[in-house]
Amino acid sequence: MLRRLHAFYESHGISPVGFRCPSLTACSADSPNFTTAKASFVGPAYEDGQLPRLLFLSLDSGSADPDPRQRTTRAVRRQNLATDVAALPKNKHWYRTHELALVLLHQFKAGLTVTDTRRHFAHVNSAKCCQNKDHRRQADRTLFENCRRFIPGELRVLSPDIVVTQGGSAKDAILRSFVVQQHCVEAVRQDRYKNDAHYEVGFIEVEPTKTSLWLQTYHPGDYGRFNPQRRYCWPLYADLVGRFWRSRGM
Repeated sequence: MLRRLHAFYESHGISPVGFRCPSLTACSADSPNFTTAKASFVGPAYEDGQLPRLLFLSLDSGSADPDPRQRTTRAVRRQNLATDVAALPKNKHWYRTHELALVLLHQFKAGLTVTDTRRHFAHVNSAKCCQNKDHRRQADRTLFENCRRFIPGELRVLSPDIVVTQGGSAKDAILRSFVVQQHCVEAVRQDRYKNDAHYEVGFIEVEPTKTSLWLQTYHPGDYGRFNPQRRYCWPLYADLVGRFWRSRGM
C-alpha cells in the first residue's frame, strides 16, 4: 500500500521528494516558512487490514520538517511509531485522534490500548503542504481548495472502511468530492454550557465497489463543539461502527 501511495503522490506531483505541484506559487505566497507536501501516515496494521480500516481526514500538519526526506511515507510512519503517545498533551489533536481510534476499535480487539491504535489507523491531511505558521495556526483556505482534488484518489488507494473527518475543511473535502448517502445530521443533546452535541454520519463510495462509513467530528481545538460531541456522540459513533462492520459479515 505504501508503494501505491508513493506512486500516487509522484504521478500527481505531490511527492515530498521531487515535488512539482503547479499550485506551489499560489499556496506559498506570503509564507516564508512554507514546506512542500508531507505524506500521510499509514499504520502497518491498517495496511494489513487486521481491523476495520479507520482513516482520519484532518486539516493541515501545522508544522513540518524542512527536509523532504523526513516527510516521505516511510519517514512519517517511522516517526509516528516512535512517538510516546502517553506523553502527548491530552487535550490536543494527536492524542485525541488516538483516543477516538480506541473508542471505535477496541470492540474488535481485546486489550487494545490507546498507544496501540496508531498501528491500525491512517491519517491524511486535507492540505498536503504546510505554511508553518506561528503556534501551528491553520493554513490558508487556498491550500485546502487547491489540495481538494487529490483527496478522492488518495482515499481510493487507502481504501478505508471508516472515514472520520476532523474539522470543517476536512468535512468540505468529503462533501465536495463524494455523494453522501443516508446523510444524517442532528443535535443529540446539550452540555451544561448549552452547546449542542453534534451528530453527523453518512456513507460515501470511495471505490466503485466499496462503500465507507463517514463520521464527522470537530477538531479538538474547537473546544465548545468538540467536547460535547466527544462526551455524547463518540459512544454512538462506536455503536454505529460495530453495526456497520457486522452488516458486512465481518
